[in-house]
Amino acid sequence: MGCVCFSETTIEHLRFLLGDGRYLPWGIVLTREQVLLKGGGTVACIQEEKTLAKFKEAGLDHWAVRTGGFTDWTHEWEWRIPWHRPKMRLGEVRAILVPDASWRPVPKGEELPELWVKSRIWVWNAKEKKVGEHEPGTLV
Repeated sequence: MGCVCFSETTIEHLRFLLGDGRYLPWGIVLTREQVLLKGGGTVACIQEEKTLAKFKEAGLDHWAVRTGGFTDWTHEWEWRIPWHRPKMRLGEVRAILVPDASWRPVPKGEELPELWVKSRIWVWNAKEKKVGEHEPGTLV
């Protein structure tokens, strides 16, 4: 079974995640409550291969992340929603995160999707290492 992964983060932590260019600033922003209402939850950070195998045997490998060595995600609180094609209503999306205020989800001249028009848009400013927030309908 697949899943949708989220990082619980503050704006300060976004500076850490996006500031060095390791990750790209694209995302859908939800609240913790919205993730829980969609059947999501937190991920277990597992260090032992035997423990990870138990998650896999139980069909719960989407709830576990292997840590240790060069892979240590214990600084980040990760949330996941099991993927059964969850449907999100417009009011459930807190914001859309994009890397550039001029980016649009469709080519110029085409009608913008309702999600874009009715959602807050967060734009990552790489130079200043901060997020600019735009109210719904202002980046059309």
